[in-house]
Amino acid sequence: MIIRSAFLHGSVPEPEQPDFDRHMRDTVVAEILTYPGIRRVTLRKLAQADAGADAAYMQFDLYFDSVDAMDAALASPVRQAVQERIKAGMGPFSGRVTHVVSDLIEDRT
Repeated sequence: MIIRSAFLHGSVPEPEQPDFDRHMRDTVVAEILTYPGIRRVTLRKLAQADAGADAAYMQFDLYFDSVDAMDAALASPVRQAVQERIKAGMGPFSGRVTHVVSDLIEDRT
């Protein structure tokens, strides 16, 4: 299993956080779930960070069966259309977005 994580490094003004967070949770996650081949999406928001940590305001984790499946999804017309809608809701966010891809070694519950 491959996980592509998107980190929103930055901030959202406190008065705008509820609407921004709701948009990310209700709209963006639903849109990402339309990517071809995607298996799962999780959304996390920073609750606490160690002093000096390069903490992200929010993190998306997109799960795919393989790097090839991820690459196909990211190159798809569906993803291109979703990207435009995501950008439209990013107005209150100030910062940068970074991505990393991880290979899930083990997942115990």
